[in-house]
Amino acid sequence: MEFTVADFLSDSELDGVGLIAGHNGLDRTITRTNIIDNPDSLDWFMPGELVLSSGYLFQEHPHLQEEIVSALANINCAGLCIKTGRYFQALPQSMIQQAQKLDFPLIELPFGYSLSTAMDVVNRHLTTQGGHRLEKTLAIHREVMQTALISAGLQSLTETLVRLIGNPVLVTDSSWNLLCYQDRGDNPYPLREYVHTTVRQPPFSEEFLQSLPNSLRHYKKAVTRSYLVRGETSVRCRIRPIAAHEHIYGYIIVWESVRAMTELDFVAVEQVAVVAALERIRAKEVEQTKLRVRKDFLSDLLSGNIGSVNAARSLAKLHGLPFDCPYRCLILRDQRMEDVNQEDFLVRMDHLSVAVTQAAREYGLPVVTVPQGAQLAVLVQLDARTPDGVERLRAALERMVELAEEPESDHGVLAVLGKAVTHLGQINDSYRDTQNGVHMALTSGVEDRVIITDDYAVYQLLSEHMDRDTLRRFCQSSIGPLLAHDGEHGTQFVPTLEAYFEYNGSITDAARHMYIHRNTYIYRLEKIKTMLGTDLRNPRKLLELQLGLMAHHILKA
Repeated sequence: MEFTVADFLSDSELDGVGLIAGHNGLDRTITRTNIIDNPDSLDWFMPGELVLSSGYLFQEHPHLQEEIVSALANINCAGLCIKTGRYFQALPQSMIQQAQKLDFPLIELPFGYSLSTAMDVVNRHLTTQGGHRLEKTLAIHREVMQTALISAGLQSLTETLVRLIGNPVLVTDSSWNLLCYQDRGDNPYPLREYVHTTVRQPPFSEEFLQSLPNSLRHYKKAVTRSYLVRGETSVRCRIRPIAAHEHIYGYIIVWESVRAMTELDFVAVEQVAVVAALERIRAKEVEQTKLRVRKDFLSDLLSGNIGSVNAARSLAKLHGLPFDCPYRCLILRDQRMEDVNQEDFLVRMDHLSVAVTQAAREYGLPVVTVPQGAQLAVLVQLDARTPDGVERLRAALERMVELAEEPESDHGVLAVLGKAVTHLGQINDSYRDTQNGVHMALTSGVEDRVIITDDYAVYQLLSEHMDRDTLRRFCQSSIGPLLAHDGEHGTQFVPTLEAYFEYNGSITDAARHMYIHRNTYIYRLEKIKTMLGTDLRNPRKLLELQLGLMAHHILKA
C-alpha cells in the first residue's frame, strides 16, 4: 500500500502539523524525504519526495518562494513541509496561493517539531513497504536485462522503457542529435508534431538546450524542464544523461505527456541508462574498428601498396567507395601541428576534418578524409562528365583554408591539390604529385595558401631538377642588376617586375596592387628596362625573367 500525504498528516507523532494549501493533492505518494538548502538543488529532486525546509533559504526572496513551489510541483514532488516559528511566523501568502493554484501540498511544521521528526515518520512507514518496492525493482531489472540480452539495440531498449513508464521517450547522442525514439498512441502531444524526429538531427530547439545546466554531464539523476508545445501549454521533460566514467554517451528524454512519473518509473529510467551506456560503448568500439580498417585501406591506396587494380576495386566496394570515376588527392597541412602534444594534435586534426567536410558540402564535392602523419589527406571525387572544374575546386579549397585557419594564429593552413586521375586505383599518383607540391611550397618561397599543382609545374621543375648553385648563377644572369640595386638602395624593382607579370602587363592593375601612382609605376618600369637592357617585348627574354624570379623565390626559401 502506498504512503500518501494524507497518511503522513494523520500520523500520531505529528499532532498539530497542518496542511495549509493544496488539499486536492492529499493522495500524492511519498517515496522519500529531501531537504532544500540552495536554489540550485531544484534539479536534484525526484518525484514523490517530501521536501523539508527551515525557510531560511527564501525568507527574504518573495520571487524565489513562488519559484520553489512551482518547480517542486512541476517535478511532481509529494509536497513541501516548512518549519515555522524561526524564519517565518506564518507561511507567505504568495506560496500559499501558488500551492493552492497547483494543487501542491504545502505543510506547516510548528516550532516544536524538528525536521528530523518528519523524516523519521516517513522512513518508518516506508520501511514496512520495502519488500514490495524491492520486488517491483527486481521485475524492472529483469525486463531491461532481458531486452538487452535478446536485442542489444537502443531502439529495443527505448521501446521497453516506454512500455514500463507509460510515456514517450527520445534518445540522443552526446551532441543532442537524435538516435531513436518511441511514441505512444495515447500521447496528446505526438512527438512528430512538436519536436524534430529526423535521426542525427537535434530534436529540441537551441533555446531549450540552453536552459539545461552546464554541469548536466555530472548528474546521476534526471533533471526536469518544461518544453513549450502550444501557446502557454508545456510538456514536462525528464532528462537523464547516459554516462560512464565521467564520459557522456547521450541522453534519455522522457516526454511526460501521458501520465505523471512515479519513483519506480525513475528506477526503470536508471536501469535503461546503464544498459544504454554499455550499448553506446560497444557501438563506439565497433565504429572505431571499422574506421581503423578503412584508414588502413586508404593509407595503402595512397601509398600504392595494393597489388592490383582488381584488388583495389574489390576493397573500395567493401568500404562503399566509388572506384571507376576520376579523383584528385588533396593535402591540408597546419604548421602548428608539428609542435603540439597528442591531445592538441587530435583536436587540430579533427578541426581540419570538419573544415574540409563543411566546405566540400557547400560546393557539392564528395570527399573522404584520412590522416597521414601531420597532414590530412583528402580524396576528392570528381564529376565524370566535367572532371576538371578547376575554378570550382579552387574556390572550395579557399573555403577549406578559411574555415581551418584561426585569425589569431601566425601560422597558416596550406592546401595542395594534386593532378586528376581516371579512377581510384591511381590515386597514389595524385598523392605523390600532392606531396611534391607540399615540398615545393615549403622550399620554393611560394606564398600562396592554396596550391593546385597544375599551376606550378615550372616551380617544381626548377626546385627538383636544378641544384642551388645553378639556380643562383641563373638568377644573377637574368635579374641580378635589379637584386643588387634593391639591396643597396632599398628600391622595389623586383616586386615591380613581379607585378608586371602577375597582371599580364597591365600598368593600371599592377600599380593598384603596389599602392602607387600609375606614373610612378611607369617610371620604375622604364628604369627596369634600362637596367636589364630590354624593352620587355621579346618573348624569350620575358620567359628568362620569369624563370629568374622563380629561381629567386626558391633561393629565398
